[in-house]
Amino acid sequence: MSLLGVLGGMGPMATATFYRDLVRRTPARSDQEHIPVVIWSDGRVPDRSEALLGHGPSPLPQLVEGVKQLQAMGADLMAMPCNTAHAFLPGLRRATGADFVDIVRATVAATIERHPETRHVGVLGTRGTRIARLYETACSEVGLAVIQPTEHDQSALVDEAIRLVKGGGRLDHATRLVEQATRSLAAAGADVAVAACTEIPLAIGRATEVLPIVDSVECLADACIEACAPRCSTTTR
Repeated sequence: MSLLGVLGGMGPMATATFYRDLVRRTPARSDQEHIPVVIWSDGRVPDRSEALLGHGPSPLPQLVEGVKQLQAMGADLMAMPCNTAHAFLPGLRRATGADFVDIVRATVAATIERHPETRHVGVLGTRGTRIARLYETACSEVGLAVIQPTEHDQSALVDEAIRLVKGGGRLDHATRLVEQATRSLAAAGADVAVAACTEIPLAIGRATEVLPIVDSVECLADACIEACAPRCSTTTR
């Protein structure tokens, strides 16, 4: 049977959240109807944002090694629950030939499907995702504009909230920071906000009362379920 490989550890809690969402959102009536999954969770992968900012080593070699480990276990479709790591996806595909479900494009597609009136997308993501223009590129392909937090909000609110979640800090404080950042995006004209870092969904809280929030972790899970369904049905006939 086809296997979904999860290239995780960026961070570990985001990987656990993705797998939880994958299980919860799969329309399975028994254990046997769930998607077979193997997870490679390596928190030693160098920081993706630091690499993109030119402050640290590239994570690509360890990402390639992770994919090869998953391929050795039989995985033939990959998911990477880290938005920022998708800046390295082209090189990862070239180095491994692996088939990936793209979290960024899955999230943009879900945004359009759930909120077809959307014209301006606010992005709550890492500084690396921002500098790589991952959402700007994906949104421009479908005619959407992106609104990023101000430099102050990125540093004091979004980056700090992500740091708190990754470091096991006070989630209640992280939640307040995300809500404040969302209010600023709404004031700047965003129709919807995207939780474009896999730590952000863990600190959404009351931000959903400010703007509709599209959770990139859930979007990746849904896209994997859709991609795996025909594969699984074919192999079980």
